[in-house]
Amino acid sequence: MSTRQFEQFKREQRLDLFCADILEDNDKMHDLWTVVKMILTLFCGNAAVEGGFSINKELLIDNMTEETIVSQRVVFDVIHAAGMVVSKVEIISKLIASVRVRQANAQYKMALQAKQLQQTEEEAAREPERENQSLILLNNRRN
Repeated sequence: MSTRQFEQFKREQRLDLFCADILEDNDKMHDLWTVVKMILTLFCGNAAVEGGFSINKELLIDNMTEETIVSQRVVFDVIHAAGMVVSKVEIISKLIASVRVRQANAQYKMALQAKQLQQTEEEAAREPERENQSLILLNNRRN
């Protein structure tokens, strides 16, 4: 390892590859390489998560359901993966018509009904527990 290598480092280079070239095969630097890998992993992991948060924040509108947020994020990710810019995607009448043909509104209503049914079932399942708690409270008050 020489100072010349560090002096020649350019910001355009990947830091992980630069460090690997210097530290990976050097037995004296094994412990340092382990620490550097952990640090680089931590920073890369946080960058991806923080990037996701900023994208989600742009998508959020008050009173959005979780399914809407997830759906919008899926659309965003697909557009991004195709190498396109989301703000420059042209929404033409043919696209809107294709959504109508697929009966998006009917699917939405079915999903809403299924969600309401699930909530009703969950409330019914919690009812015996509520009754038990009420009986316990009454019994405690009597004692």
